[in-house]
Amino acid sequence: MASLTAVYPQQTTDLVIRSKFFFDNNMTNKALQTINKLTNKDAYAFKLEGQIQSALNNHSAAIVAFKKANALKEHYADFELSKSYAKLNRYDSTSYYLELHLKSPYKSMSNVIEQSPALEAYRTTDDWKTLWRKDFYTEEEKSIERAIYYKNKGELDLALDMLDEVLSKNKNNTQALYYRAQFIIPLNQDYKYAISDLKKAVKLAPDNQHYVRLLASYYLHELKFKKALEAYLKAHTIFPYLLSDWFHLSQSYYRTSNFDNATKYINKFISIDAKNIEAYKLAGLIFYDNEKYQEAVDILTQAIYINSRRADILLARGKALLDSGDYQRAGQDFGIALDLDSKNGEIWYYKGLAFLYQDKTSEACKYFTKASFHQYYRADEYLLKECSD
Repeated sequence: MASLTAVYPQQTTDLVIRSKFFFDNNMTNKALQTINKLTNKDAYAFKLEGQIQSALNNHSAAIVAFKKANALKEHYADFELSKSYAKLNRYDSTSYYLELHLKSPYKSMSNVIEQSPALEAYRTTDDWKTLWRKDFYTEEEKSIERAIYYKNKGELDLALDMLDEVLSKNKNNTQALYYRAQFIIPLNQDYKYAISDLKKAVKLAPDNQHYVRLLASYYLHELKFKKALEAYLKAHTIFPYLLSDWFHLSQSYYRTSNFDNATKYINKFISIDAKNIEAYKLAGLIFYDNEKYQEAVDILTQAIYINSRRADILLARGKALLDSGDYQRAGQDFGIALDLDSKNGEIWYYKGLAFLYQDKTSEACKYFTKASFHQYYRADEYLLKECSD
């Protein structure tokens, strides 16, 4: 599949991501203003525009946008059209587009349709009853939906049994493979088994962004960083409008020691989600491991402005201060971090180093002893070398 980022310039991609971020965070007018800056929209951009217009109760404008999306990608916005027409009480058109949706590759699960707030009034009509008497779902699809229902109720064993049964009859059911890979993790943390299922699903449906992206996240969890990077890049090529991809691409580049690309993607992420403390922390780690200690201090300081009670952020900034030679400020950060997390042996250890580097050996030894007590055994070397008298 050709990359959408090759068809549309980076500025277009960035504007769509920014608009989606505003929309997801209930800044609907800003979302509309941003999407309207585009002069060349693809099907997803038109669909997003329609969703924004619908949220603003501009249902006629939403319909225009959804039809433009459909003109570029057949049936892509049928469900959205059915909901917009339902809001206008035009139930003949609601039924028409809902039936098209149920026959399309984009078909939603039945519970999504049955629980859609936009269709609430429509579901009381004879049109709905007539349409819903038709059977649009295969037995395999019904079984998968039941499995999801039981998983959501916490009955994971039953859910997995149902997926196993589907796959015993059709080993190439990619949806069953995808959900089984998800459900196995909370049950027994078997990432190897889950990755095997996802690799099969991706092989059968290589253009499914959800399968590829979940596989990438599992590779990242299992510290298979090169494979995670490859999978995230592929998912981002299939669908380039997910903000979280920038964060995960930065993580993956960082873990493969490509600090330039890691910095580029985390900066892009922060340029949109400017209050995400995890992004600032990641940026700090990238700068720190690249031995850019002052840059690490600066970005982690911004994280502390957002939340001053994160011991891990204070520890990270303290380490950057320590390596830049500012031992006193480093010690202050470690001290505040210990007030927040007094059982963290690593913080006791670095507080000890801050004292040691200031030639305050007796104080340092107290902290190394505490670090060892809390099972941070890097302190033991200093206890033997500096504190054995």
